[in-house]
Amino acid sequence: MHLQYPAFVQRRIRDRTYEMDHVAEQEAALSRRNRTRMMLFLLLIGLACVACDLQQDISFDEPADVPPEGPSVRVVWEQNEPDGVPVFLNTLDKVVVEEGTVWLLWDILIAAGLEEEEILSMRFDFESGEDGFRPSTIPGCDPRQGGDLALMYLDPEELYLLWDDSLGLRNCYQVKRLAKILGEPDS
Repeated sequence: MHLQYPAFVQRRIRDRTYEMDHVAEQEAALSRRNRTRMMLFLLLIGLACVACDLQQDISFDEPADVPPEGPSVRVVWEQNEPDGVPVFLNTLDKVVVEEGTVWLLWDILIAAGLEEEEILSMRFDFESGEDGFRPSTIPGCDPRQGGDLALMYLDPEELYLLWDDSLGLRNCYQVKRLAKILGEPDS
């Protein structure tokens, strides 16, 4: 025997079945949308990670093995190589003194790797890159005490050796196209 429900109950069952089917379809669509959103989200995270890795590999700086350009002075002392340490002058800050805008010899020595105490315990001679002239080859133009180099300068245009008048140096220290600063222990 087959039970037959009254018409209003059948309608309710049919409406309820329709609602349940409709809800199931909505949930399935929502689930698909959520999966799609989740996949897009994960894809964006993955792309961001790849972009971060790529960004770390891209460098707009010059490669480290390309030496700086411009004039340089070699600083030679007994603890370093015979050719000395090159100091590229354009990497140093210039200062303004009475003689004009210059590089300090002291800063050149520091850039070469000498410590303040080392500089103060040494004497320094200078060599021209133009003709190899050294002031110490002239009688009375002995190498200068390290402390004096705080008041000695290098002209950026011609690389002439300059100094503060308070040092009272003779003209024999006028080195043109300074190429080397030669350090030796103060005896």
